[in-house]
Amino acid sequence: MASVHWLTNRGKLELLQGRWDSAGATDIRMGYIQGTARPAAIDTEAEIQDFNFVVDLLNATGVDEPTVANYARMNLDRTNWTEDDTDNRAEADAGNETLSAVAGGESIIGGFIFRFVTNDSDSPLWSVWLLDAPGTATNGSDITATINDLYRGT
Repeated sequence: MASVHWLTNRGKLELLQGRWDSAGATDIRMGYIQGTARPAAIDTEAEIQDFNFVVDLLNATGVDEPTVANYARMNLDRTNWTEDDTDNRAEADAGNETLSAVAGGESIIGGFIFRFVTNDSDSPLWSVWLLDAPGTATNGSDITATINDLYRGT
């Protein structure tokens, strides 16, 4: 479970514009961030808020994606926003995502959500989530991201 999950200003804009509600489409995706500690360049919300595109995140000092076998960015299986009258909010949920048999040798310290366009330079970065150190080691096992109410409007 992510210990922090921060929206970029671009992510806030695109969510408010209704970009999430395209259930079944493959344009909303998730990638992982490699490491055993949160990169200093993205360890506060203020540092990621002004990132507009995936390339902005990946160009930050110490931010790298895993390079081990069977790592790949994933399409988020999602539903449209729903109204939650019990908790007085709206929720955008996505299905749990699994990478199978991710080779050993690295650790995952976080991830990022983005809307894919054509490449990292034009794909808007929506949010970054980070785990506490030492993250999750890759060891040949499956890695599942359990996603509950990815975004909430209150």
